Amino acid sequence: MTERSLNSGTDATVLVCDDDPTYLLLMEETLSSDNLNVLTAANGAEALKLYLKHKPHIVLLDVHMPMLSGFEVCAEIRKHPQGKDTPILMVTGADDIFSIESAYKHGATDFLPKPIRWPMVAHRVRYMLKGSETFNSLKKSEEKMRHLAYFDSLTGLPNRQSLDESLEKEIQLAAKEEQNLCIMYIDLDNFKRINDTLGHEFGDKLLKKISEKILQCVKGKAFTPDAMDSITQIEVSRLGGDEFMIMVNNNPNDNDVKVVAQSLVNCISELISIDDYEVALTPSIGIAMYPRDGVNLTELKKHADVAMYYAKTMGRNGYRFYAESLNENAMKFLQIEGCLRNALNNDEFSLHYQPQVCLKKNKIISVEALLRWDSPELGNVMPSEFIPVAEDSGIINELGEWVMRTACDQAKKWMDAGLQDFKVSVNISSIQFKRASLLNMIKRALDDSGLPASLLEVELTESAIMNDIDHNISRLNQIREMGVGIALDDFGTGYSSLSYLKRFPINTLKIDRSFIINIDSNYEDAAIVEAIIALANTLKLTVVAEGVETHGQLKALNRFQCDIIQGYYFSKPVPTDQIIELMQKPLIKALVEGI
Repeated sequence: MTERSLNSGTDATVLVCDDDPTYLLLMEETLSSDNLNVLTAANGAEALKLYLKHKPHIVLLDVHMPMLSGFEVCAEIRKHPQGKDTPILMVTGADDIFSIESAYKHGATDFLPKPIRWPMVAHRVRYMLKGSETFNSLKKSEEKMRHLAYFDSLTGLPNRQSLDESLEKEIQLAAKEEQNLCIMYIDLDNFKRINDTLGHEFGDKLLKKISEKILQCVKGKAFTPDAMDSITQIEVSRLGGDEFMIMVNNNPNDNDVKVVAQSLVNCISELISIDDYEVALTPSIGIAMYPRDGVNLTELKKHADVAMYYAKTMGRNGYRFYAESLNENAMKFLQIEGCLRNALNNDEFSLHYQPQVCLKKNKIISVEALLRWDSPELGNVMPSEFIPVAEDSGIINELGEWVMRTACDQAKKWMDAGLQDFKVSVNISSIQFKRASLLNMIKRALDDSGLPASLLEVELTESAIMNDIDHNISRLNQIREMGVGIALDDFGTGYSSLSYLKRFPINTLKIDRSFIINIDSNYEDAAIVEAIIALANTLKLTVVAEGVETHGQLKALNRFQCDIIQGYYFSKPVPTDQIIELMQKPLIKALVEGI
């Protein structure tokens, strides 16, 4: 066995195996003169050792050799991963059809008959090397195209196409083995809000972090030892956007799946630091089991999707198993979303206005703008039904801008009609509040309508401003500097914000109706409302009591010196043209004076 190292111009290595020393010498001299690096072996065993050590670009094998024949060496080379595509030239004195077919059967690329025409050997080897190079280049291109087709470019996870094909195979296997299979549909709560606020580049970084968290979780680091015995095969895919899907096979039961799902909720919910920001995202996870919840790909994915939407409606940050009873609610959600996308362009929305009555002045001094949707397909849809859908789908931003512009235009018309100092209050969702474009949106609505900023008030819930308090206070101050009033809506629900109340630059405190319902019959509710009003007076805030429906509630609020009353006792939300009529009727004065 010899090895010749040629000069730096050598660009390919050839392995030649033959038990004839004369043949080996001639082959070595011929190929070396063509600037090829030549390795020689006198038998099949030596050839295999040289192949594994040096990984030559091409192999020339004599058929008849001691220890291992050329056919056997060829077959062994083909068993190794690096040997699958190596060109192998069989050198044989037999040129009958049987010998040729046998060479190809054992994996030969081509054959070279003896006696050898030596001037043609180097050309033949060069030709095969060029063909091999072309083949490898095409193979790499094919592998790259396959990777693009089956893997997500951002996270590196298998994509939807890859998932579908894998899931189809696993369903067939589960059916054959009569085993369970599980898929989990993961959607990140409020990801669109973060993406819109901090930008798509930040959103991409966040998705990569989340995918890493999911992978770390499903590798078993977050599972209990007992669960690891049965949970051994888990595959993660990214469907696109902020949606992921996980497949759990190996016959999992409901308890196994709960362990995985809760671990995912815990892992994903952990605080993430990116570019000096700390972000907390929560997942909503829908779970479907084969064969209980579906016997094919379409049914399983659909039902996991239904369960995911149910998880969102149940407060998010959790998981839910699919149940047949969920179909109706989920289908309604999807139906609303489909109709909602075209509703604004089709002019299906309108604003109604609910009067706010000042007890001291015995008159309506302001109104709250409330959105109404009359859908040709769905009829009158309640805000409690379509607003959450609008927030999840991102439509809330466009819809919120329409509400702001429409309300400002109408308030200016009322001002021109002689209603002086008549304010309009517009609700701002938490998603809108986080958008960088909020201030410009409000300013455009005021400028285009000509409405003085002092006649506009924006309403925000406690939950919208209690996260990232310092940043939100800065945002609120910017709104106040425009001259726009700020009302804190649904006060008393969800957060203990009394300690922060003096820090927020708000004008108005709106007491949630849940405290008003039993104010005339429940001592504790009455005491809470009285305390809130006293606190607001100390902080020089205007107080609005929502949901006033009875004379008893009105009397109690008047006794506590509440400033403004809003509720069905005076008026439900009404169309635009009825506000002037309500202003002109003596009913309000009579109701107030009756206390």
